[in-house]
Amino acid sequence: MSGEMLRLRAARESDLGGVAEVFHAGFPESVAHIYGEGRRPPAELTASLFRVCLRSEPEAFLVVVDEAAGGRVAGYIFAPAALSRVWKVALLRGYVLRWAWGWLSGRYGLGWRPVQLALHNKLAFVRNAATDRLKVDARILSIAVHPDYQGKGLARRLCEPALARLDRLGVQVVRLEVRPWNAPAVHLYTSLGFRRVGAMVDSQGEWWVMLRRSSQRIELGERGEPT
Repeated sequence: MSGEMLRLRAARESDLGGVAEVFHAGFPESVAHIYGEGRRPPAELTASLFRVCLRSEPEAFLVVVDEAAGGRVAGYIFAPAALSRVWKVALLRGYVLRWAWGWLSGRYGLGWRPVQLALHNKLAFVRNAATDRLKVDARILSIAVHPDYQGKGLARRLCEPALARLDRLGVQVVRLEVRPWNAPAVHLYTSLGFRRVGAMVDSQGEWWVMLRRSSQRIELGERGEPT
């Protein structure tokens, strides 16, 4: 796109609608699998899910915005040092109850199938985490770049400062899950020091489980962006 002015910064509440749009556009196959072909979850619901992330660990949430396009969100990453904190915020601050009521009241316009698949997939991750001998709490939990901005190195630009922050916090091991057929993502994560250690399966297919140990450090420049 011409006239881009892409800037990396901390995410804000006002970015969450844009983050939801990037998520929907960045994972069309997953969205169609859960919600049906040609359908999307309400942006309000997706933004609410990311609001939990932002409020649980704000420093872990970064965005790249296109200032020439009025601050449009081009990509994001949420890489918490403590995934357990996300669960606590979702449960203790009433988000889970609000989501349940939104579904039951018909506010989200969702039937039973999306909820069933989402629960099935979430349980798959919970079971895998419960049997994880390393009990890794630090994650790259979610990252996406809008298709309009792909091919510009934004995923690396997001990952490097997120991982550098985890290094500064003394995190020893970082975990992520990636689809094995997502070759660009697998290549990026491997170049950042992640190694495949296992696999898990949800309703859409296989995930590779990858870990990165603290010996693979990321150095930042003076402005806090990757050198």
